[in-house]
Amino acid sequence: MTKWLLRCTVCGSERVLDVGFNLTAFRGRLYIYCRRCKANREHAVLGYYDDSGRLAPPGDFAGVDIAD
Repeated sequence: MTKWLLRCTVCGSERVLDVGFNLTAFRGRLYIYCRRCKANREHAVLGYYDDSGRLAPPGDFAGVDIAD
């Protein structure tokens, strides 16, 4: 699983999303529920947390893009 840092493009709140796929396949943006806005909002992918726990830019992700 990879932990990604996302920011709501409406209110600016940030959250960590732990998923098992590459979010860069969504071109850096995706729609998920924002707890502050209380609605589905567009979120920008700011980066992911690498094995050492540091935030890395999404372009550095070397995981599987899309599994067939």
